[in-house]
Order: sequence, then structure tokens, then C-alpha cells
Amino acid sequence: MGVQVDESQWPLVAVRWEGAVSDAEVGSFLAWMDYWLERGRRFGVLIDARGSLGLSARQRDQVVAHLRSRAPRSAKLLVQALVMDHALQRTLYAVIAAVFPYPFPSKVFAATPSARAWIERELSTAPARS
Repeated sequence: MGVQVDESQWPLVAVRWEGAVSDAEVGSFLAWMDYWLERGRRFGVLIDARGSLGLSARQRDQVVAHLRSRAPRSAKLLVQALVMDHALQRTLYAVIAAVFPYPFPSKVFAATPSARAWIERELSTAPARS
């Protein structure tokens, strides 16, 4: 269980969140994000969260703080897709993203193939945000 990272298809990174994710695993994932941002090349992160128990409130706050502090860089370099099991989770994510927009392209999906295709299109056609 936990978080597995596969960057073998860079600039597309596949991340699998399973079960309960520990604080250490969240910290490790955020360190990976910093590493990818430091490369200075546009990249996509596909987070497959099917079957995940989600993040704790503290972990969500940690991720949000991390995203905010790196917003200028992530706006230019990051594309994110999330795959979630339940329609309610996907709807909630979309509503939150509409109210508090991410500085980078981000979208939620029900299936991995559509998420992967969207990231690939974004990386090949969409200009970096300023």
C-alpha cells in the first residue's frame, strides 16, 4: 500500500496512491514534485487514486501549502490528472477546483486511459501558462 512512483515514461509520471497514505509518503511525494519542477521541463503527473482512502486533513493542508508555495513554477511546468473511483469524489474535486483553481491544468477522470490521453494532449499542444 502507499505511494508508488513510475517516471519511466518521463515527461509523464504515473503515481499510484493505495489504501492509507502515511505522512512520510506524502512528504516523499512532495519531494518528488520538487525534483520534477527543478528539472525545468513541462511534465504531467497522472495520480491513480482508485481504492485510496484519501488524505487526512493535515496531509491535505500540507499538499495545499506545498502547491501554493510553488505556484509560479508549477503554473509553467505541471499538468495533473487524477483518477478516482466514485462519481461523488470526482464531482467534489471538480467543484473545489472551480472555486479554488489550481495554477496548472488539472482534471479528474474515472479511468486511466482517458486521463493519460488528456495529459499527453496537454503536454503536446497546450502552451505553458505564464
